[in-house]
Amino acid sequence: MGTDLLVMDRVVLTMPWRGFGLGAVLAAEAINRLAPGCRAVACIPGIADPDGSWRPDQVEWDRVTAKITAGWERVGFTHFRDTVYLPDPATGALEDQRSRLRSEYLQMCLGWKSTSAAGTGGDDQ
Repeated sequence: MGTDLLVMDRVVLTMPWRGFGLGAVLAAEAINRLAPGCRAVACIPGIADPDGSWRPDQVEWDRVTAKITAGWERVGFTHFRDTVYLPDPATGALEDQRSRLRSEYLQMCLGWKSTSAAGTGGDDQ
């Protein structure tokens, strides 16, 4: 274990890529690459910068924040205190979650590929 702290400040996906579970997969991969030598990894799940004209009411804000929190929990983060979430990098949970997310991602890609091939008459793209 090192002495550094990795803070996941923000993960941003453009609108067309949202809702497919990519944020959790990419966050897990980023942590895998950036966390060696870190004693801890932290995040505060939620919306950092609302998109342009989007002005949600409190109910919508809470719904979106809960969805983002669920994504971070899929990566292996658990509630620590207030709005801070931490995984325990020493337990191996991050690696277990990353393996599971990679498998889900692969299945999603294979499903997309077969749907795409079926829609184009089976031609490879």
